Amino acid sequence: MINILKNTIYILNFLILVLIIVFTTLFYFQTNINFLSNFIVIITIITLFLKLLYWYSIRKPTEMFNYINKSNILLLRITFCILTYITPAYYILQQPSLVVSNHVISVTLIIISILIFIGILLERYLFFIESNITGITFFENSS
Repeated sequence: MINILKNTIYILNFLILVLIIVFTTLFYFQTNINFLSNFIVIITIITLFLKLLYWYSIRKPTEMFNYINKSNILLLRITFCILTYITPAYYILQQPSLVVSNHVISVTLIIISILIFIGILLERYLFFIESNITGITFFENSS
């Protein structure tokens, strides 16, 4: 169950990154993107809830961390959620009401794409920290 959830989250994170890049490209060429923006917001919310469920399911093995490691991991988790899920969804929801030029919005969308990529790299680093302590491996057989 944990491995299926983990693999699903990785696929959805990559999907979010690809969708934001497509959204940025379509916005740059001034194409109608209402459906895509709603789809991105829905996918980010679903993935955030799946990520929280995953972190809750692996909570018991991580209780052996000392306080310093636990606070660092919690800070990395919050940073990951902000960079990968909250920032793109918030910006896409606020984008229609912004009073700035389309060029500024395009540059901001590129910056958000870079932040999502950094968030995904941060998650990989966080996974390696947790796997060293708990013994969880990537694509581990469930049998």
